[in-house]
Amino acid sequence: MVSLKGEGHGDGEKEITKSPTDAFVKHAKGESAEFRDLMIRYLPFTIIGYWLVLLFFSAIFSPLMAFLLWIATGFVIYKIAENYGEEVPWIKQVLEKVQNIGFTSTSPDTAPEAVETSIDESEEEKAADLDNYAEKFDEWRVTKDIISPAFVSAGDRIRNFSFNSPGFYKVRLWLFLILAPLLIWVVMWDIVSWPFLIWFSLWFSATDALYLSRICSLILSYFIIIRIYSHCTNNRNLPINTGMMSDFDDYVVMHLFRVPKDFDSFKLTFRALFFDFIGGYLLLIFSGYYVILSSGNVTRVSIDNFVSSGYPSLIIALLFMSVFIPIMEELMFRGFVLDLASEVYGRWAAIFISAILFALIHPLFILTVLNAFWAGLVYGYLRLRTNSLWPSIVLHSLWNGHLALLAFYY
Repeated sequence: MVSLKGEGHGDGEKEITKSPTDAFVKHAKGESAEFRDLMIRYLPFTIIGYWLVLLFFSAIFSPLMAFLLWIATGFVIYKIAENYGEEVPWIKQVLEKVQNIGFTSTSPDTAPEAVETSIDESEEEKAADLDNYAEKFDEWRVTKDIISPAFVSAGDRIRNFSFNSPGFYKVRLWLFLILAPLLIWVVMWDIVSWPFLIWFSLWFSATDALYLSRICSLILSYFIIIRIYSHCTNNRNLPINTGMMSDFDDYVVMHLFRVPKDFDSFKLTFRALFFDFIGGYLLLIFSGYYVILSSGNVTRVSIDNFVSSGYPSLIIALLFMSVFIPIMEELMFRGFVLDLASEVYGRWAAIFISAILFALIHPLFILTVLNAFWAGLVYGYLRLRTNSLWPSIVLHSLWNGHLALLAFYY
């Protein structure tokens, strides 16, 4: 997220601290050798073992339940290793490598501070005897009265309760992470689009009218997402109040949609494109039996029967699937969700959270969810490494667009 400090936006009043992603993107060019070494040594076996767990769950449970158990298993294994594996050298080493894979440095704001461990302690303590016992007891009682907090009754605690207190910070964070996508995809997608759908149905076919109405709702969603992102950026304790929609910060737009100009970002984008398509088609190949059973609901977008009017319908479908959906979904999940989760959790945990939420907004078929989850991992990593939404938007657009073209011509 973007931290803006200062009361005004006037000259000399504004101090801008970049998002946490800027800190570890700054020195990302020097670790490609270490990344390749870790990919060769650990990643293939980890992926194979993790996919075997998914196949085991799929043979026992329903597809959706198998996917949820698969994700939960990964979190449980990681947390067990994190909490109980510190005493085992190789587990500790693997955890450190996983936390830093593909990234370089930690933010100066989050870097661990030096801790002084030398504490001057007296070697011997004088035993209190009958002569100084009363004196020392009085000193202890006075000190206790000074440092003890004032008594607060239960009624006072109830009257002073605030959901925006620091103790509920993580609760508010998860409410934003879950409810903001629901607001966009339920309210804006299914409710606000209805008046547009009725209007466009007077002039276009049913499918074209549906796509045009959702394009209008996605345009409106852009302003809502930017306002929620600006609110969370300019209010670091994430308060929930009536002024949440009053923020619109131009710097947020510049931060999210900055154009990467270094050559390494372009190389990384092409590599991510390769992983995105290879992973997506491997899922299609190895899940071929489910493709037949799912009756076409196997991709990240629905492309059934959109060619009702020939090329005009193709153009409308491409605008919807390859332009507006990638921009809005990347803004929500690789922009808002990923940056907000990275405020509290690690880089890979934030990528995982954004990928899971991104997968669950798609039709709940196992291949659709797995395909979107894989894409969420690739796009999230690309977003953090390039510090821009444009590379992930391009990859998302190419995937959706090529599926639409295949459905039109074949």
